[in-house]
This record gives sequence, C-alpha cells and structure tokens, in this order.
Amino acid sequence: MGSLEQHLRSVVDPVGSAPLAAPPDRRTAAVLLLFDTRDDRLPLLFMQRTAHLRDHPGQIALPGGGSEPRDPTVVATALREAGEEAGIPPDAAEVIGLLPPFLTAVSNIWLTPVVALQSTDVDLRPDPFEVARLFRVDLRTLMEVPHTVRTVLHEGVSREVHTYEADGNVIWGVTAAILFELISRLGDGA
Repeated sequence: MGSLEQHLRSVVDPVGSAPLAAPPDRRTAAVLLLFDTRDDRLPLLFMQRTAHLRDHPGQIALPGGGSEPRDPTVVATALREAGEEAGIPPDAAEVIGLLPPFLTAVSNIWLTPVVALQSTDVDLRPDPFEVARLFRVDLRTLMEVPHTVRTVLHEGVSREVHTYEADGNVIWGVTAAILFELISRLGDGA
C-alpha cells in the first residue's frame, strides 16, 4: 500500500467527526501527534516532562494539555499547547485527523489525540518549566520495537499499561496507549 504517510492519512478519524463527549466531572485535554513528513519513516515528536512537575514528572509524553475556555475545539487545544510547550506554530501542522479519546488513569482527564503532519522546518523551543527535552522517534521504529502490556491495579481498578522501548526511551501509560491505538489501525499494511 503506498507510503506510510498515505496509510497514516487513511486510518485516522476525520477532523470533523465528533469525538465522544467527555464523561461528567472529567476535564478535557488534547495532545498533538506531529509527524515530520520530510522523512519517509515519519519521525514523531515527543517531549520529556521536567522532574519538578506535580503531574507525571519526568514522563515521556506528547505535546498537549488541558482545554481552556478560549479553545473552540480539541484541535485548537492541541495546537495551542504544542505552541506553548514546543514552540510549534499552528500553521506548521497540517491536522489530518483524530484518534478516539482516552480517559487517563491517574489524572482522570478525557484526552483526545490530534494527528498532524509537518512538512517544513520548525524551530523547536521547549518550554523550560514544563519540558526537559524534545525528541523524535520514527513511526516505523515504533511499529517494529517490542510492545508490552501489563495489568496493574490502581485504586481498585484493573488497567492495562502499554509500554514501548525505542531509541533508549521508555514510552508508557496513556502515551503508549495512544501509540498502540494508532499502530493497531496501521496494522501490517504499512
């Protein structure tokens, strides 16, 4: 089947599709999966959160965060947060679709993944308070590395925790669950 980029475009939900409504009493948030199309292995941008943050310190994540009243859509939230955390201008990201929302296990946030492509140079500027480092891992690599799932008990609820280890980075939790959803959609046809 064509290029990995074409396949990626074909497996995401349309931007206009209405994501499932957040459950009552859950805050909404969005993350941006930004793939660099100048490399056919589609490097994906990740960030490592600084160690002093109250929520998820030191963890590897995708740029993103909580919705604000000024955000008209989850796409606007993802683009605003990526700009704040990584210096990505909104016009540098071609939003191609969404993935289904996830309810985060620890912070109980209703999180919508927004999938976008980057085709030009971007001067990445990590926010020094929130971001320890920005880095990329190829989508092709993520599709090839071992993926593990373990069941954990958190506050009496059993949950599956996904983990990917790629290029010396351990990606787990909701970030890995998002990757698992995307990679499952891509299947063996990529």
